[in-house]
Amino acid sequence: MATFHIIIVSLFATGMASNYCDYQLERLQTAKRNLHHNCTLKTTTVKTCCDVNDLYSCNAPSGIYQLKCWCGERWNRANVYCDTTSGDGGWIVIQRRKDGSVNFDRSIDDYEKGFGNLDGEFWYGLRAIHCLTYTGEWRSWELRIDFEFQNRTKSYMHYSYFQLGPPGTYYVYLGKLLGITPTDPIRTGGHNYRSFTTYDRDNDRYSGCCATRYGRLRGNGGWWYNKCWHINPNLKFGPSQFGFLYLAGRWYNPRWIEMKIRPRNCQPLTLI
Repeated sequence: MATFHIIIVSLFATGMASNYCDYQLERLQTAKRNLHHNCTLKTTTVKTCCDVNDLYSCNAPSGIYQLKCWCGERWNRANVYCDTTSGDGGWIVIQRRKDGSVNFDRSIDDYEKGFGNLDGEFWYGLRAIHCLTYTGEWRSWELRIDFEFQNRTKSYMHYSYFQLGPPGTYYVYLGKLLGITPTDPIRTGGHNYRSFTTYDRDNDRYSGCCATRYGRLRGNGGWWYNKCWHINPNLKFGPSQFGFLYLAGRWYNPRWIEMKIRPRNCQPLTLI
């Protein structure tokens, strides 16, 4: 009789445990459904990538969003890739290299319009970057350059101010370096205040043209050259005889690199 009682108690306890597990599983599933519901996107239109986190009730993912901005004396809409995680997020990615799938040895016309794929390698376009940082609503922007070395370690350069000048020169102006790199290749290479150069628009201080220094189609790409570069993320990508990042007396060819901009004191802004 005692044995039978023990069996009954054990079965009851097992049933209670099973019910408890079912209850906990249901709670987890409900929480998961609620999380998915709370993370749904309210709108796909932003005025800067600073707005993206405000569109979700949880952390917003990096990805492609539609930008609505006042530029060129009218409202414009265009897709942008927003980085929501690096340095507290809010970044509009304007350049990315990661696999060499896109040719960056292009004309000034291509660099003005932009090229590539926002999900992969691309250059966003000088006209759009100028419009955002020079004639748009927000005149005070900052720049961040993230990169990953061949050994998978990561670093970045963060500049306190960024502005791109008008067509014809598209000169670049950068503020103080805030990043963690040991030296500033922009300033040591004389790139600050320089105009943009391509193989068909020579604005550099080299006796020839930095974009064709090693021969046309060798992949120098367009850049704010001086005589010629200490940094140029638009070089032909991958291991080569040309390094595109000079830090502390050594040349590097990072395996991944992104350039991105955002308004200083990045804050969500109300859409009009």
